[in-house]
Amino acid sequence: MNKIDCTSEKLSSRALGFLLLPLALVIAFIGALILPIIGFFFAVPLVLMSAVLLFAPESKACRLIRGNAG
Repeated sequence: MNKIDCTSEKLSSRALGFLLLPLALVIAFIGALILPIIGFFFAVPLVLMSAVLLFAPESKACRLIRGNAG
């Protein structure tokens, strides 16, 4: 793994998070209008997954490569 792989890993996780967030919000909005329990059943995990992807820390290997292991 090198610095380019670390950068692409971080960008891909952020991109997935940004793609999932609007989808989750649309599902939550439609779910709130039509079938609230079922809509939120699908929307809440998507919102949580997008938040995890957006705020995920770097892997240990990337921290070691970049030199900020502390």
